[in-house]
Amino acid sequence: MEEQRYAVVTGGNKGIGLEICRQLATNGVKVILTSRNQSHGEEAVEKLSESGLSYVLFHQLDINDPSSIACLAKFVQTQIGKLDILINNAGEHGLVILDVKEFRDGGGFVSISLYKLLVISFI
Repeated sequence: MEEQRYAVVTGGNKGIGLEICRQLATNGVKVILTSRNQSHGEEAVEKLSESGLSYVLFHQLDINDPSSIACLAKFVQTQIGKLDILINNAGEHGLVILDVKEFRDGGGFVSISLYKLLVISFI
């Protein structure tokens, strides 16, 4: 008998993250869907549940907040005890201004998307 696998998907409430949650759960992985916005995350879990995927849990996570990351890590450690898969999908968008004068004239910037590495450690 195969051991149950557990996954955390950051930014799992929409788009690619939601589809990753769907695919993992469809393949028997128990998923913790995370989202910065609690109501959006809960709605995503409800949507997956309505399509017959019963074991997808929600946990709030803001990748910019160390206490939020610690809270998720503690939840995984105390409620599940292990983590087999981490899909780091949460991102933060921004601009890098290369030249302030040129930027003010309508150029001199690069659009970027920063994906922060979420590390969950068990001590």
